[in-house]
Amino acid sequence: MNPKWLLPIGLVLGLGLLGVAGATKPLQRVQLWLDQRDSPYTATASALAPIIDCVNRIDRDTRRAYYRMQSPQPETPSQDKFGDRDEPEPRLIQAAVCSQLYTLKLQRQQPGSHLLELATTYAEKLNSFTSLADMVEPVQINGMPLNARQIVAQAMNNSLKGQLDQRGEAYLKASAALRNLLEEEDIRVRPAQLALLESRFGRDLHWHLLNHMIAARQAVNQIDQGVRDASLTPQQLLSLIDTLQQASDASQAFLVKMPRDKREEEAIHLWYATRSSADDYLKALRTLHQDWLDHATPQRLSDDYFLVTRRYDILLSFYNRPARNVY
Repeated sequence: MNPKWLLPIGLVLGLGLLGVAGATKPLQRVQLWLDQRDSPYTATASALAPIIDCVNRIDRDTRRAYYRMQSPQPETPSQDKFGDRDEPEPRLIQAAVCSQLYTLKLQRQQPGSHLLELATTYAEKLNSFTSLADMVEPVQINGMPLNARQIVAQAMNNSLKGQLDQRGEAYLKASAALRNLLEEEDIRVRPAQLALLESRFGRDLHWHLLNHMIAARQAVNQIDQGVRDASLTPQQLLSLIDTLQQASDASQAFLVKMPRDKREEEAIHLWYATRSSADDYLKALRTLHQDWLDHATPQRLSDDYFLVTRRYDILLSFYNRPARNVY
């Protein structure tokens, strides 16, 4: 297992979208005013949503692409299916959701926020890295004589490699800084949003979906932190698993007995869209816990940990795409 993969690609995101209109849409001032009249937490979530959308849809695959470039070994083929694989080409998404316009709402709501600086730097470093990466052409040699085009491409690759490494490292640094603060800001408003949902509609399916995604994120975040500072215990891991299982069971129990109405149709679709990946995530967590109890080898536990983070990324991908249309 490549040690680089031990730092989860999408792990510290944990950002299930609950945003409203995107940053490039018109009437933002009116939208922000309406959000603020709803609640300060709605306004904050609305301002963060375009930045979260950019990071969720672009950062995971861009980081993976960089690690593949740096690895001397080819990536092991995977049968994993993400919920956003049939979206447009990454560069089209990047141009649409990661432009400098994605901070407009935040600028109007919190003009002195440090997140603005980090988001602006991130967009710059992202575009700088991907624009150069697109110029590096893969050269397939396989023991065959190089033709003129391959020779030119190989020479270009060699000359651009140093620049690409520098831009890649700058991008990773900007990515980590943005994701860390974005995570803090996003987590801060989630309990209030959950309480707001409950006060208005009770613990309906929308509430259960958000509650489950919060539990899923808390589990993967606490595991990651516990791995980093060597503080995680099997008992703590089991407690996180039990909390997530309870959230999952509660959502299913509610779905069985809930009355059907127009408001719940999209939530029902979202629930079914995430069920398989949610179950796989729980299974990966239980495998890590059982192997730990069985005193598995460090390599086995490392592989289990990687699988947990990947299963969470997959769950997030199946949640985020339909959630962008629902919330």
